[in-house]
Amino acid sequence: LHALSDGLAGGYDVVDNEVDGIKFVMIADDSGRQPLPELAARVTSEVAAARERLAAGERETVERFLLGEVSEEVRERLLEAHDLVRSANDALKAVRSSHGKGAHLAWSVDEEAPEGARIATKLLVSSPRSAEEDARLRDALMSLIRAERDRDPAVSYGEHLRVALDYRRWYRFSVQVTDSVRGGSPRVLSARLGLSQGEQRVLSYLALFAAASAHFDSIGGNCPRLLLLDDAFATVDEPTHERLLRLLVDLNLDFVITSERMWGCFPRVPSLEIYEALRDPAVRGVALVHFHWDGRERHLVGI
Repeated sequence: LHALSDGLAGGYDVVDNEVDGIKFVMIADDSGRQPLPELAARVTSEVAAARERLAAGERETVERFLLGEVSEEVRERLLEAHDLVRSANDALKAVRSSHGKGAHLAWSVDEEAPEGARIATKLLVSSPRSAEEDARLRDALMSLIRAERDRDPAVSYGEHLRVALDYRRWYRFSVQVTDSVRGGSPRVLSARLGLSQGEQRVLSYLALFAAASAHFDSIGGNCPRLLLLDDAFATVDEPTHERLLRLLVDLNLDFVITSERMWGCFPRVPSLEIYEALRDPAVRGVALVHFHWDGRERHLVGI
């Protein structure tokens, strides 16, 4: 009786009675006294009706708002993402390492993504959509929102929308290795491929440069197309240094890089400002020797 009384919401009281040694428990509220099973059935019915009213309100909201402004915004982001990946892969088509290996960016729907997400990714990029497709998209988006609400009912509805409609959580990104020498299907870049550390780094650089170029292209205008690389091309063989720098030039990317041993003075690199840091253990401070590479010769500028 104590547990029942403590577990009931406000407005309900427990009334117990005993007849011929049999205990009876009744629940009293504004409508009078009722046996517990009858009250439970009534409350369950009221909850179901309330959910139906909420679902009807949600459908109206989804059709008017989610299928309008929000879905259009998500659709634009999805199309932009597809364009970025396509642009990056276009830049990578003709680029190969010294061993004939290239990189390909794969951005695809995660196999473990919720069913609603897999449906939404297809329907969001469809235009125009039929009334039936709108209904399927509405149901898919609502399933994602309800899943977030069930997972954490304490947060706001806006937070549920933000998390549920974050399309980045529906996808998985990977760098795939193509091999012009051996052929075959692309394989996901990983340590299990048996590639040397240098080869893995080269392929990672290819993907990085292509993605950066595609990103700057999407911004447009006269934005700085600048990459910063610390200890660039470490463990990469020297002939490949020229290929990587040439790719940066071909992609119209400027760069500030540090390196322990690379000068970067290659014929396909039209211009460089080079600062060599010199340090004498017996003298405090560091001397910077400035050189200029004009595409043909390296000139001492000053110290």
